[in-house]
Formats: sequence, structure tokens, C-alpha cells
Amino acid sequence: MIEFWDIPKLFIAFFVILPLVSLIHELGHVIIAKILGATNVKIIIGSGRILLNTRIFEIRKYYFYYGYCYFENIDDDSRWKNLFIYSGGILANILVAILLIYVMSGDFLDTTIFTYQFLYFSMYYVFFALLPMSYPDGNYSDGKIIYHLLKRNHQLLQQKRFQLWFDTDDKCWKLSVENRDQIEELDDFDKAYEIALEQARTSRPSKLEVIKENTSHFEIFPRSPI
Repeated sequence: MIEFWDIPKLFIAFFVILPLVSLIHELGHVIIAKILGATNVKIIIGSGRILLNTRIFEIRKYYFYYGYCYFENIDDDSRWKNLFIYSGGILANILVAILLIYVMSGDFLDTTIFTYQFLYFSMYYVFFALLPMSYPDGNYSDGKIIYHLLKRNHQLLQQKRFQLWFDTDDKCWKLSVENRDQIEELDDFDKAYEIALEQARTSRPSKLEVIKENTSHFEIFPRSPI
């Protein structure tokens, strides 16, 4: 039976514990990616308007919903590297859950509703990450990417990359495509940003990185929903 005092616990579960589990999941991806040589790693927690943006970490308005990470310097055709990276989130959730169970079983930590919630959401993340499915926004679960990598199919990883930055030497904004092989020069940021968004949208799946005043943020344009 649910009582009135259970309602605050539900709020803590969804607004504190679930984002924490999501962060652990993304850290699992990021740590393995860094070990394997990834650069420009960034973790994004939540969706909507950006609230906090640093070089490697970004929090958005709806921080309790969704989480993902991005990195560079790992070739889409690096089968085993990508297998390890896309398995990293699942492994992190499982390992932290096992560690928590060990700590509780050894009476180092009291068993509470919050520890149960943490274990529940950890297994929730593992289950849905392993399911080989497409999400409504057009992205894919870790399980689906792992499945295709095991079949030696790298198509799901191929993503066109755009970058918009200000060149202090030429005093203009520059929009590049695919590692700066194609560069377009523009004077006004708003116009440059509008063009960059349009090009990225029409080149799905794509990622646009906007570098401004020593910070950067990503705009992601996944495949159209199936």
C-alpha cells in the first residue's frame, strides 16, 4: 500500500537516483573510450535547454531524462574498440550494482528503499540498453549497435560531423564538414549557426559541434524515427 510519505521517496527516485544511474552508465562508456584513445569526450545529462556546460560535462534542463556521451578519434570501423565502448555503460551499471550488493551484504551499508531503488534503476538501464531496438528519436540502443558490430556491420555508427568555430586569425566564423576537409567562411555568428543547423539537419545522422568563447556544445541530429 502506498502512503502519503512514499510520494517524496518517488520524487527522490526519479530526480536523484535515476540521473545518478544514468551518469554511471555514461561514465562507463567514457572511461573505456578514454582508455582506448578517444579525444574530445563529453557527457550530456538530460535534454532541453543547456543549464551547465563545461569542456567534458553538460547538464540540460530536464536532467532526469535521457543521457548520452560523445567522443572523437575512435574510427567507426574499429570493431573491437567500439564493441568495448558500447558495452561500457552496461558493464558500469552491473559492476556498481554488484559492489552495492556486496557492501550491503557485509553490513557496511544499511539496506534502505533508496538502495533498492538504485539497484532497480541499474537493472532497468541494463535491460533496456541490451535490448536491440531503435528509440523514438531515431537513435539506437547499445544492444542494437553491439548486435550489428558482432555481425561486422558498422553502418549504425557512421555519422557526419560538422564543426562551427571562430577563427581569430581570419576574423570570421568557419563551418567545417568531416574533420575540416570542407570549410565555409561566414562573418555573422547567427547566420553561420543557422546555416550549420540546416546542413546538419539535412545530413542525418549528424553531429554539430559549436565552439564559442572557449566552450563547446553539441547539436545531435539522429536518423529519422522508423
